[in-house]
Amino acid sequence: MILVTTPNGSVGRHIADALRDREDVRYFVRSDRGVAALGEVRGEVVRGDATNPDDARRAVAGVERLYLAHPFGDDQVTAETTLGLAALDAGARRIVKLGARAFHGVGTVPDAVTGVHETITARLREVGVPELTVLRPDRFLQNFLYSASSIVEGVLPDPGGDNARGFLDTRDIADVAVAELLADQPLGGEIELSGPEELTMTAVAERFAAVLGRPVRYVDVPLDEAWRARLTDSGTSPYSLEGLADLYGNYRTERSSGLGDGVERVLGRGPRSIDVFAAEVLIPALVGGRRG
Repeated sequence: MILVTTPNGSVGRHIADALRDREDVRYFVRSDRGVAALGEVRGEVVRGDATNPDDARRAVAGVERLYLAHPFGDDQVTAETTLGLAALDAGARRIVKLGARAFHGVGTVPDAVTGVHETITARLREVGVPELTVLRPDRFLQNFLYSASSIVEGVLPDPGGDNARGFLDTRDIADVAVAELLADQPLGGEIELSGPEELTMTAVAERFAAVLGRPVRYVDVPLDEAWRARLTDSGTSPYSLEGLADLYGNYRTERSSGLGDGVERVLGRGPRSIDVFAAEVLIPALVGGRRG
């Protein structure tokens, strides 16, 4: 049995799409709304709170392989460690954890977003997961879909600065996760994931413009009080706000993130390009309001 957590998340939704016709997959969701968002699956759906030990034990019963992820927040460490340890106690041997690429640039600081992944991963290593894969992706291209209304108007706003990063399609992360979950012999270990090239935000805007056939310009969003106020008004907690501020500050500081070769190592093909993302995901979202 395979357990998929956050099956409606940025990566989890594509994992769920790849596995929804299998009977040996269980999906762990928090609410009735999550069940509805997941849609029809041949496997089993379990509702519960990942931070609740009883719910976690119920979710992992009979599970051999686990895709482990949770939204960023002050409950993330509790949620993922509770599920991970419960799965091991239930006899699971393999955990594929969604993590994040670490910052190495001069002047970068510890941030909660990447820090919680390190805390969780360290705990999993400490208890000795027999087969542990940690996915370390760079920035998600799909996050630009939140700016779809601005892109339609020819503006690509972003608070992460104009340094070069290996933006990648979350469908590639999901493909790697599924391959590691299903493999007889997973690659395992730390898997660095990125797109096929490093791009600045200026270059991202130019590539979007070329595919869309209309001007798109990058606009820097300062990490100022106005930015903080917008996130607070949208319901972002103080903990998450500070974590995001440090994360974006690191993006602005690290001049180059480098490229990861994980997609090719696991799948035997290169990662999807930003042009493919724009044509297959961004344009349909702009036309129909669909998030891919």
